[in-house]
Amino acid sequence: MHSIGSGEMTSQHFDRSSLRKRGSFAACTHAGSGALRRLARCNTGGVLSIFGLATPVLLMGIAAAVDYGMFERGRSRLQAQVDAAAIAAAREMQLAQTNTSRIAAVAENFVHNGEPQAMVTTRVDATALSVTVSATETYVPRIGAYFWAKAPTIAASATAKLSGTMPLCLLALDPKASAALELEQSAMMTATGCMVYSNSKNPGGLQAKDQATLKAGLVCTAGGKAKTAGATVTPDPVTDCPVMADPLRSRTPPSDTACRFNNTVISGVVQTLQPGVYCGGLKVTNAADVTLASGVYIIKDGPLMVDKGATLRGANVGFYLTGPGSNLTFAADSTISLSAPKDGPLAGLLIFDDPTGASAVAIPPYALPIPLVGGLVGKLLKGPPREHKILSDNARMLLGTIYMPQGRLIIDANKPIADKSAYTVLVVQRIDLHSGPNLILNSDYSATDVPVPPGVGPYGNSVKLTN
Repeated sequence: MHSIGSGEMTSQHFDRSSLRKRGSFAACTHAGSGALRRLARCNTGGVLSIFGLATPVLLMGIAAAVDYGMFERGRSRLQAQVDAAAIAAAREMQLAQTNTSRIAAVAENFVHNGEPQAMVTTRVDATALSVTVSATETYVPRIGAYFWAKAPTIAASATAKLSGTMPLCLLALDPKASAALELEQSAMMTATGCMVYSNSKNPGGLQAKDQATLKAGLVCTAGGKAKTAGATVTPDPVTDCPVMADPLRSRTPPSDTACRFNNTVISGVVQTLQPGVYCGGLKVTNAADVTLASGVYIIKDGPLMVDKGATLRGANVGFYLTGPGSNLTFAADSTISLSAPKDGPLAGLLIFDDPTGASAVAIPPYALPIPLVGGLVGKLLKGPPREHKILSDNARMLLGTIYMPQGRLIIDANKPIADKSAYTVLVVQRIDLHSGPNLILNSDYSATDVPVPPGVGPYGNSVKLTN
């Protein structure tokens, strides 16, 4: 009997197995009308197996894509809130002049209005006039939570800055006058954190002489040159500067004109005065000690005068000077301590001189037979700006803005003026410093809750994002 070896048996067995497989495949692929249906039935099991293995991977990819998209949308929303918060906070620093806590609260509230779960931090740089707002919040995955090792954090940051020129602390408005801004006889003006500006195009529109000293962050004159021989001006004046429009021209004077007090003189007594209209002026004299209650004092048709050792003090008070003869005199032996209102019609304005320059004209219109002609001649022959004088050796607190668009301010003292004020801003027609005073124009706007009027100080600079 012929025997078959194991190797031969294996070979034959393999051949028969292979034939069965090939037969099966041939049956699936045999040409005919049902060939495609047979092929589909034959591959169903394999396709289902592959699909079953691929489905979790596909779902994971879809979930990851959805979560990533939602994460990015969340980040974009947070960034938009932070951008807006930085701008709002910078404007708060500019307008309200409050402290860093208030500015931070504005930024935090702004972010939380749109993203209540965010953690907010705010950094205020008063020197650079910028606010940086940063915010973070935890993203909670909506679909693929198990794909994240830990919940991711969304973060956003923005810095807003008051852009533009240096803060304005003194502007002489007269466009033509010689010595619209003048220092002489060892007078000093110190305004190291802000800008001193003369609109006069006269070559001598800015004058400093006789050992006078002017130190400012920037000194600018619209004239082609400045006269500074014999004086120290730091830095050197910039010439041919553009004329600056009156930044406070839109301020509306107080509307109350009904006399509450008439020809008021306080002499030799201690007394508290109330706001109102002082017709005929207000005089404090003969060592009187007067405290002003907070509010607006309208000095009408007469002077505001403090002399002969008298004292005038008041917090959150503002003066409006209007009518003929309504000028200001703080005599050499007087003591003055005043800060401007925080709100109301004179918010930020310590002294507001009638912008019409309401003083007697050289030839009154009614003095001529034809009113129209009289008016024209009156305007042509109108006298020089009315004069206001600060001569006090003890006027160290003048906190706020002094606005005299048709007035000439003369400062002549032997001691520092306004040095204890967080800030002092002057917008005047002309200004003269004589005989050795040191007028100190501080610009620490965040150190007081007295607001800076729109247009001066850091206000007027635009707010923009820097990153």
